[in-house]
Amino acid sequence: SGARRPSNAVSGQNLTVAAHHAALPMRFEPNVGQTDAPVDFLARGTGYTLFLTPTESVLVLGKRATATAQGGPSRLETIERAQEPETAIVRSRLEGANAQPVVEGLDPLPGITNYFIGNDPSQWYTDIVSFSRVRYSEVYPGIDVVYYGNENNLEYDFIVAPGSDPAAIRFTIDGADRLSIDD
Repeated sequence: SGARRPSNAVSGQNLTVAAHHAALPMRFEPNVGQTDAPVDFLARGTGYTLFLTPTESVLVLGKRATATAQGGPSRLETIERAQEPETAIVRSRLEGANAQPVVEGLDPLPGITNYFIGNDPSQWYTDIVSFSRVRYSEVYPGIDVVYYGNENNLEYDFIVAPGSDPAAIRFTIDGADRLSIDD
């Protein structure tokens, strides 16, 4: 007997599952030990892993990001040291920002995330609640930044309190081949 090939119905179901997975909202999970200590929140999806720290967002795109999303926790330093040609890392760094802003997940999402890594239960991370948005308060005086997903794309808004100076907002982007601003 030879290997069975999946029927068209199963293949169609796999495509439907993949399409539904891609349509899920971006989920920000708090770092409870499943990644490097400087990371406050992370989000994983098909083809990307996103790390949020008090002063920067690090977006890992490509082959390694997909393997990371499917295969367990990643280590930010390891990704940077072992960057593969199929992987891109884009960093958006808030220059001169408060290194210790108040951080909070907003709008809890249904479901939980669990990491069962190895045979040692002390290395397992369970019942992690995810959020649809993350707020970093007072990154600059009177200015917060809120990260969220819009159709699985990362977006963020700067919330400027009345009387605060929006000119304080300064950031650099590293790792992008080109930048553009649309309307």
